Amino acid sequence: MKLSWNFNKVNPRFKNREATQGEFFTNDTELRGFIREAVQNSLDAKRPRVKGPVRVRIFVSGDQAALSPEKAARWFENGWPHFHAEGSGLRDAPRLDEPCRFIAYEDSGTTGLTGDVTQYHEVAGVKNPFYYFFRAEGQSNKTDGGRGRWGLGKFVFPRSSRIRSFFGLTVRHDDKKRLLVGQSILRSHHVGDKSYTPDGWFGKKPDRNEASLPVSDQRCINKFIADFGLKRGADPGLTLVVPYCDERWTSAAVIEAVVQDYFFPVLNGQLVVTVEDAGVRSVLDSASLETVLKTCSRTLQQAMSPLITLTKWSLTQKNDLLPCVPLFQEPAASGSGISLPESTRSELRSAWKETGRVSLRVPVTVHPKDAAPRTTFFDAFVERAEGSLQKRPVFVRDGIVISDVRTRPIRDVHAIVSITDPALTGFLGDAENPAHTEWSEESSHFKGKYLHGAATLRFVRNAVADLCQLLVESADDEDPVLLLDVFSVGAGKNQVGVPVNFAAMSSKAAAPDFSRLKSGPSTPRRRKPFKLNSRKGGFRIAEPAGLKELCPRLDVLVAYDCRRGNPLTRFAETDFHLSADPVLIKSHLAIVQVLAPNHLVIYPQKIGFSVTVSGFDINRDLFVQVRAAEAAVRNQRRAG
Repeated sequence: MKLSWNFNKVNPRFKNREATQGEFFTNDTELRGFIREAVQNSLDAKRPRVKGPVRVRIFVSGDQAALSPEKAARWFENGWPHFHAEGSGLRDAPRLDEPCRFIAYEDSGTTGLTGDVTQYHEVAGVKNPFYYFFRAEGQSNKTDGGRGRWGLGKFVFPRSSRIRSFFGLTVRHDDKKRLLVGQSILRSHHVGDKSYTPDGWFGKKPDRNEASLPVSDQRCINKFIADFGLKRGADPGLTLVVPYCDERWTSAAVIEAVVQDYFFPVLNGQLVVTVEDAGVRSVLDSASLETVLKTCSRTLQQAMSPLITLTKWSLTQKNDLLPCVPLFQEPAASGSGISLPESTRSELRSAWKETGRVSLRVPVTVHPKDAAPRTTFFDAFVERAEGSLQKRPVFVRDGIVISDVRTRPIRDVHAIVSITDPALTGFLGDAENPAHTEWSEESSHFKGKYLHGAATLRFVRNAVADLCQLLVESADDEDPVLLLDVFSVGAGKNQVGVPVNFAAMSSKAAAPDFSRLKSGPSTPRRRKPFKLNSRKGGFRIAEPAGLKELCPRLDVLVAYDCRRGNPLTRFAETDFHLSADPVLIKSHLAIVQVLAPNHLVIYPQKIGFSVTVSGFDINRDLFVQVRAAEAAVRNQRRAG
């Protein structure tokens, strides 16, 4: 049987279509996108009644195990005219005499791609993983409990190849068949005087009006396994081979990608990953992950070591059934927020003071428009960590790290949010983008599907930041700035400067310039004559514990935060006016004077003074700057 690459000629009855799915994955490197999507599919495809973890083997050929041009030729016959065609969209197509570097991904303990291989269109009520993986675009058969929704994630596989092509070898658990498919997604292109569509298939050329069928010839499959160094055998599951992958892809880079995005299921025993190249074999499981991390870059070690430690503690909490404290969600229609009964607040404060850690099970109500409301939950684990590099909680949905969730920032803590309950994973999955990196209430799968959906989503995003705020407000007076999101503390001319992590103040993480800082003996910092705390929709300025002398005047400037630039210089009078509704100012033992729409002055009268300002938009972060007249102290903080 002659096997080769076959592309369809343009049909005048259909409009031309270009593949644009890759635009959904531009925030990730190609390797990280590949790892995220492949492992997610494996976890979703775990075989029923199989005990133990899903196991994954990832082999990176590098130069040593790359296919010679002669061996590669048998797998790309008739493909080169298309790969080298003008308009194919390939900017770095390999030469015919170039060795074929590749990456191979194999999972076990999974179902393989089952279903009717002749199905070429969606059939209502029929789950056909083979059809949805190879023949469907923008369609997915995954349920609310699945990790994917869009049916676009598989595009990362051809996207990872310099010829925008990949092979899939599946062993199906139901009928034990071994099937091989090759697929290519280029752009509409011309070869000679003929026009072709983007999609190409490896195998026997189909008859007119027939779908391309997978290769079932076992001699061909055995040769494929030998050439690409596979270890699939007869074990059910799926193998993916990406030929002509980026030469910068190494086993070390694969390990870093796995650690970043799948440390949680590795530690809890759901996943074991073996990474190999021609000379090294590394196994990432719950026992070895910390040891393997020591081989990674120092930057990754600094970021991941605390999260691994916190995750291991969280698993102990669950296994030992230590108390998880309930928080109470306010009505979703009001936006977001959490409240705590005083007994719970006291319990949290004691745990925080004694151990520096708290664990909570946070209830959430999810209400689909066409169904009854469902009570669900997520688990939050928070650890005090002064000087932490982590500025936002890490959200883990069904084992996947959702890396770019926009939340209010946190400071001096490590925090992990674990979401495993199907009702909530389904809700968040609907809000997720195809790359599984963020949640948006504007997602087409989410918008209009839930009552108070946007408010509930904001609650999930910001509950841990709210918790940190509650812990601050409950903290003992001798530690008034614990967990406050204070970004900089100014220094007088004769004082040693205090290094500041300016990356926390902007989405653009530029390295801070410390050249202006003086060296010399440390000078004790003068204590601030005020304490600044967040409140829902505002802030409170009050006397710190132990204050012996009042500051005669405090100048307060307020603005809504912005991603770039100085929020105060970007303030607009249309945002709010401190002397007009809905802003409300309450003072105790102090005189307050509004000098400008965003500028007020506090004149403390007696020890014990306080001023509370509320009424700001709860969906926007607040930037507050306080200057003490005599102390020359500057305090900037982000308030929710």
